[in-house]
Amino acid sequence: MPQQTSLPTHLITGLLGSGKTTTLRQLLLQKPMNERWGIIINEFGEVDIDAATLQSQESNDAVLSVTGGCVCCSAQQGLIHAINQLLSESTENPISRLFVEPTGLGHPARIIDTLTQSSFIRPLSLQPILCVITPKQLTPLRWQKSAVMRDLVTLSDIILLNKTDLSSSDELHTAFELLQDGYPCKIEIKSTQQGRIPLIDLLSSKQNNGDKDPSHFTILSSSRGLALHQKQTTQTSQVVDSSLPGITQCLIQVASDTSQLSSIGWVFHPQIQFNRVKLKSFFSSMAPILIRAKGLLKTGNEWQLVNWSDGELSFEDIAWRQDSRLELLFDDTINPQIESLKQHKGIENQLLTSISKIE
Repeated sequence: MPQQTSLPTHLITGLLGSGKTTTLRQLLLQKPMNERWGIIINEFGEVDIDAATLQSQESNDAVLSVTGGCVCCSAQQGLIHAINQLLSESTENPISRLFVEPTGLGHPARIIDTLTQSSFIRPLSLQPILCVITPKQLTPLRWQKSAVMRDLVTLSDIILLNKTDLSSSDELHTAFELLQDGYPCKIEIKSTQQGRIPLIDLLSSKQNNGDKDPSHFTILSSSRGLALHQKQTTQTSQVVDSSLPGITQCLIQVASDTSQLSSIGWVFHPQIQFNRVKLKSFFSSMAPILIRAKGLLKTGNEWQLVNWSDGELSFEDIAWRQDSRLELLFDDTINPQIESLKQHKGIENQLLTSISKIE
């Protein structure tokens, strides 16, 4: 049997009322004539409404609905069944792209797990995740209280800030500040009305994972908390060999300005687990030469956002499923012997001791 090609799969997330279905309709209007799409809509109740509105559009696309609960929990098996049903019914007229729209009530990480870890008739290839959200929803108070909102933003690659015509300039400014302060950085944050986003923006974007071009590996320099990087800098980057197991990329970046900043970053395989106690020891050993660090590291079965600033190390639970990553920022004027991190092997050897498990 010839090996099946994976099916590009797009996940469109967002809170209730953000405009997910409207965005999907806008994308359908841009569908190439030679393509046939499969669409899975998750209705929280038993009445099929959103899927019906999409089916009303004249096309040969396959639209199925999963009703009676959220696909991250009670309707998870329903999602798997619906996708396999859609794939089995499309053998003679195969679909070229799959779109999944959850309810907006569930935890996005579980949906991602379902799409990436379940067995399907045809393998799926999860594309950059789109999150649709509005400035009125994205307030500091709701951000603080809503774990679902934070996880939706964290796990997305592209943010569509929708319904901007219904928002004040202050609401827009606040929403952009919250998104720009987020970690990890997004491929794109796009403001729009009526869910309008060019289809090419989804098709041309590379997923926010380890396959990064060095010029895009600037997770620390984009942090508003680093005043040193608000100056105009000239950055040179290079990917180097790593001595650590499970590394998908190790990158050294030197940002030359009056502060002579240098950084070194790693992207790890998602099966690597770190030990929190040993991580604390690692950061203690780095403290004399370290001025800032940030990372997404798997400790146990979940990931945590790791922050090191002003001599303080903190861990915060975060929804993340792609990989582990860490970046350290140094000031060469404080520690000239780093020499643009040519001695990165020694740092790696210390970091190696904090890896507790490789699944």
